[in-house]
Amino acid sequence: MSAMTYTIAALVITGAACTASLATSQNDASASEALVCELRLTETNRQVTIAAEAKARQAMRGTYELNIDQRSAAGRSTIRQGGEFDLKAGERSTLGQASFSGRARDFNAELTVKANGQTRTCRSAAL
Repeated sequence: MSAMTYTIAALVITGAACTASLATSQNDASASEALVCELRLTETNRQVTIAAEAKARQAMRGTYELNIDQRSAAGRSTIRQGGEFDLKAGERSTLGQASFSGRARDFNAELTVKANGQTRTCRSAAL
């Protein structure tokens, strides 16, 4: 079975305004957006990887928090990751990542990014 990658949510932070939106992996945000954050899901042979990524048009510092919940017949698992990021202009970086056994439909994820004095949250209801 081949790997399938999906962008499950995107969060865009600009210098003065902020917009949350859904995106596909084929549609990157426009070049005018200062910071783009995405939750990416990869599922291969009942192995699920969720990654929090960011790309900055200009140099930027901030913090992130990634929360992932998995629910299945076997129980519940919660992963919490967070930290600081420092991106150079035009740089894309993985902020946090976690891998699980299971199916994509068993997960919910939330990414909170703080930069330029703003806080925004990107959520996935059911992947």
